[in-house]
Amino acid sequence: MDLIFEDIKKTIADELVQFKKFYSEEFSSFNFVFDDITQYVLNYEGKLMRPIIILLSAKMNGRICKKTYITAQSMEILHTATLIHDDIVDGAEIRRGIPSIQSQWSPQIAVLVGDFLLAKALDIITKNKIYDIISTATKIVKLLSEGELFQIQKSITLDTTEEEYLDIIYKKTASLICACTRFGAVSVGADDKTIEKMTETGRNIGLAFQIRDDILDFDKGNKTGKTYGNDLREHKLTLPLIYALKNSTAGKQKEILEKLSACAENPQFIDHIIEFTQKYQGIAYAEQKMKYFCNQALNLLEEFPQSEARNSLIMLTKYITTRKA
Repeated sequence: MDLIFEDIKKTIADELVQFKKFYSEEFSSFNFVFDDITQYVLNYEGKLMRPIIILLSAKMNGRICKKTYITAQSMEILHTATLIHDDIVDGAEIRRGIPSIQSQWSPQIAVLVGDFLLAKALDIITKNKIYDIISTATKIVKLLSEGELFQIQKSITLDTTEEEYLDIIYKKTASLICACTRFGAVSVGADDKTIEKMTETGRNIGLAFQIRDDILDFDKGNKTGKTYGNDLREHKLTLPLIYALKNSTAGKQKEILEKLSACAENPQFIDHIIEFTQKYQGIAYAEQKMKYFCNQALNLLEEFPQSEARNSLIMLTKYITTRKA
C-alpha cells in the first residue's frame, strides 16, 4: 500500500465511497454480451487518480454534489476505454496485474468494448444534461486519438522533437487530467477565472505525470507492473532519449536509432540505450522538466484559499514526481 497516496485520499474518503457506489451501479446496467467482461472492466480499476482529482478540485472550490460524481464517473469510464485501446495498440498482454481484455478475449472484442465505453462516457454526460462539459469531453476524445496516431507516426520516422513530444503527451495524458481539474470546478459552479486556473493547473499536473511515467520506463526497479524499456521496444522516443540524442554526436545518434529500431528483436540493446540516455543526461533533463511543470501547478494551487482539499491536491502534485508506480 502506498501510504502517501492513502493520506492524499483521506480528505475525500467518504466521497470516494460514494463515487465507487455510483461507478459500480453504472457498470451493472451495461448488459455486455458476456457478463464477465463487465466484472473484468471493473478490475481495471487502478488508483482512481482522475476521479480523485475531480473530487479534490470540486471540494476546494465548492460543495461536492451529484453532478461531481456523474462527471467523475464519466471521466473514469472514458479513461478505462483509452487503456483498453492502448493495450490493443501496444499488444499488451497484462494490465494492472491481470490479463488485458485483448489477450483474455481478442483484440476485436477489446476494440468493441473500448468503443462502447467511450460512447457510454459521453452518454452519461448527455443523459444527465451536463451540457457545460460536453464540448470539452468530446474534444478530449479527439485529442486522445490524435496523440496516439501522432506517436505511432513518430515511432516509424524516429525523429520526434521535444516540442512534438510535449504535444503528444498533452493530447494523450495531460488533456484528460486538465479536464478533470476543470470539470471538478465546473461541477460546483465555480466562476470562469477559477475554472481556467484549475484547467491550467491540471495541464501542468498532467505533463509532469506523463514525464514521470516516461522516466520510469528507464528504471529497472520501477513498480508500474510493466517491464522496463517497453517504450523502447515500441520505438517510442520519449523526453529522456530525445534530449540524450540531441546532445550526442551524429555518429552516436545513428548508432542508437539503429539499435532502437531493432531492440524489439534484440532486447540486449535496451540496456545499451538506457546507459546512453543516462550518460548524456537524458534522465536528469527529463526530471528537471518534470519538476518545472510540477512547480507551475504548485504555484497556481498556492493562489487558492487554504483548505484540506487544496493541501491534498498539492500533496498529489508532489507525489506524482516521486512515485514508483
